[in-house]
Amino acid sequence: MQSHKFSPENIQTTLVCSKCDEVFSKEFPLDLEGQTIEFKCPVCGVPGEADLPYKSAEEREELEEDFEEVEEEEGGEEFEEEY
Repeated sequence: MQSHKFSPENIQTTLVCSKCDEVFSKEFPLDLEGQTIEFKCPVCGVPGEADLPYKSAEEREELEEDFEEVEEEEGGEEFEEEY
């Protein structure tokens, strides 16, 4: 894995194929944080593995702050749809 970025929904990674050196992006669910994942190169089809990182303490705090801001903006109100 060349690089990664955490979002509220997933882990966005930049991967490099070990055979053809193709660089490509792939997203994985946050549930896979800290695990070894398997992927297939979109160009040559060679399988590969990468270790997804854990979020740093700083990234966890920033994400929690973002969630708190969203909750405050929504005011904790529940939305109901009428049919």
